[in-house]
Amino acid sequence: MSLVRLERDGALARITLDRPDARNALSVELCHDIVSALESVESDARAVVVAGEGKVFCSGADFAAVSGPGAAEFLPAFENMLETVARFRLPTIARIHGAALGGGLQLATVCDFRVAAVDAKLGIPSSKLGIVINYENVQRLVLLAGSAVTKEVLMTGRTYSGAEAKDAGLIHRAVAAHELDPATNELATTLASNAPLSVQGVKRAIQVVTDTMADARSTNAAAVAEIDTLVAEAYASQDLQEGLTAMSEKRHPHFKGH
Repeated sequence: MSLVRLERDGALARITLDRPDARNALSVELCHDIVSALESVESDARAVVVAGEGKVFCSGADFAAVSGPGAAEFLPAFENMLETVARFRLPTIARIHGAALGGGLQLATVCDFRVAAVDAKLGIPSSKLGIVINYENVQRLVLLAGSAVTKEVLMTGRTYSGAEAKDAGLIHRAVAAHELDPATNELATTLASNAPLSVQGVKRAIQVVTDTMADARSTNAAAVAEIDTLVAEAYASQDLQEGLTAMSEKRHPHFKGH
């Protein structure tokens, strides 16, 4: 049974994360299902909306998926999903309501456009859990909102309202909750009605430009390898287990730096 719901309306496709009881938390299966849904619409859709069922867009990674032995399977599935969305040929729009946290905001970030309710909550609380975000995802945030905002997002772990996220450059539009669907549909319809070769060509050209600007993985492999090591060490750390336990117990974590 798929954990996403795929709907079609002419040239528009809507992919809805469908784990409402788990606040649409990202699991290995959900990451795979997002990739499969994108692949199934690539040949005949012109624009894709990514949304969440229930009260939130996406609450982040499933705790069970990022701790213990499951992390080894989750991380490749998560990164492959993000890369698939980022490299997808068609324009994508994240429709954000409720919350987009952690991996949920990273999913929204790899979409081409982000429309959020003004009262939505957005953030990446990695520093509150003991997680290090990898090179590619830090790069995406820096290119999107600049280094200063990226430092605030990742180092403080603060949560932004939709309105604050708009001011910070994390999203394109912040609208009242009742306007979220009309605003998202209007943008999707505009993208779908424009010349497909132009829209897709521009998207690809922008991707090539940003790749050229920030291709450190090949030009500065040693530095990126250092970051990869920091990411792996954080996922294997006692601090991460403490961060996850503290969150489940609704208390402040006591980090020791190892």
